[in-house]
Amino acid sequence: MACFVKIVLIGFACPAILSAGDAWEWIEKEDGIELYAREVRGHSEREFKGVGLVKEPIEVIGSVLSDIPSYPQWFFKCTESKKIPSENASGLNLLLYIAIDTPWPFTDRDVVYKTDVAIDRVSGKVVINSTALKAQFVPLRSGYVRITDSQHRWILERVSPAHTRITFINRTNAAGRFSNYISDPGTRDTTRYSLKNLIKIAKNPKYADTVKN
Repeated sequence: MACFVKIVLIGFACPAILSAGDAWEWIEKEDGIELYAREVRGHSEREFKGVGLVKEPIEVIGSVLSDIPSYPQWFFKCTESKKIPSENASGLNLLLYIAIDTPWPFTDRDVVYKTDVAIDRVSGKVVINSTALKAQFVPLRSGYVRITDSQHRWILERVSPAHTRITFINRTNAAGRFSNYISDPGTRDTTRYSLKNLIKIAKNPKYADTVKN
C-alpha cells in the first residue's frame, strides 16, 4: 500500500459495500474504543466493529496502515505481513499476505487479501477494503490453515486537522475443523486489540515525520 500521505491528494474512488447484515449491537466501551457486533445473512459468524477517536492527523494513521512490515507490531496475533507481487498492483490496489498466531491447541492461520483503497479528499475520508481470496497466490504452508472467507474494512475520517475517527469492521471465518468455536472470539479480539494497538503505535514520531516529508 503506497503512502497515504501521497494517496490522499489524488482523488476519490467509490468503495464497495462490505456485506449486508442486521443492526449493530453495542457490546462495550474500553480505553475509548466502542465495540459492536451484528449477524450477517448467509454467514454463521458475526461481524464486529470497533470505533475510536485518535489525536493524530488522518495522514499519520494512513502512514501506519501503509507500513505493511510493521503489522506484527500492532495487528492482533499477526506474525508476518507482506505485499505479494502482482502485475495489477498499485498504490490503491494490492495483494496482502498475513500469517496469524492462533492460540494452542488450534493450528495457526494465514490469509491472502485483495485490498482496495478509496479516498474522498473533499470529505476527508479514506476507506480500505480487504477481501480474502480463495485462489492460492501464496502456496499453502505446512502447519497453517488458509482462511478464504474474511472481510476487513478500515474507515478513516478527518474530524479535525489533528483528530481522526477510525472504524475497523471485521468478519472472518477462521476455517478448519473448529471454525465454529474460534471465529467469533478471534474476530472480536482482533477488532478490539488491532484498533487499540493502531492508536498506540500511531504516536510513534516516525509516522509524523513521514507525513512531514
